[in-house]
Amino acid sequence: MSVFPTLPTATLDAGGWRERERRETRAFDAKVVTVDAATVVYEDVDLRERLREATGLDRLWRFFVASRLTLTPSATPSPPLTRIIANRAHAGFADTLGERGFDGVRRAPDATADASESLDPADRLAGYEALCRLDGVGVRAREWAAVRPADDAYLLVGGAYPTAVREAPDAATADAVTAALDPERFREDLFALMRDTA
Repeated sequence: MSVFPTLPTATLDAGGWRERERRETRAFDAKVVTVDAATVVYEDVDLRERLREATGLDRLWRFFVASRLTLTPSATPSPPLTRIIANRAHAGFADTLGERGFDGVRRAPDATADASESLDPADRLAGYEALCRLDGVGVRAREWAAVRPADDAYLLVGGAYPTAVREAPDAATADAVTAALDPERFREDLFALMRDTA
């Protein structure tokens, strides 16, 4: 039976986040180990409802994900193993972003230098950029994922949030979406959730 990550549920509840899904999957087979994931995904429901009421647009805008990655056979984390697990987990995270409707996902090469002070230096942190599109509206988004050892397992923690309107069918829609965005706070919230997950 998989062990799910321990989440800062009080912070999630207070921030308007709601659990969207909980699942157990075979994440990948890295030849030396098989990796199973116990994953929980939370969505910022307040932001979704605010944008739906203001614009009629209804989609996943902002989410937080946490996965406990369990290895078979069990193995003590080491730098080479951590590198393998982190590389595969980051690739899976980027694929999942595409499945959740984030277009043009690409790794942001200079992002980690800007964010490394917010997380443990041992975390394998990666930043991504993408675009959310719906009904003629395009919104830039920033995504983050970190992988770190956790006992005889690993944690993948991360998420995504909108940062700026790139295109809109009219000025009223652009203004309404822009008014709902607070990328600095979104980033701080996400990093706090990432830090406080065990």
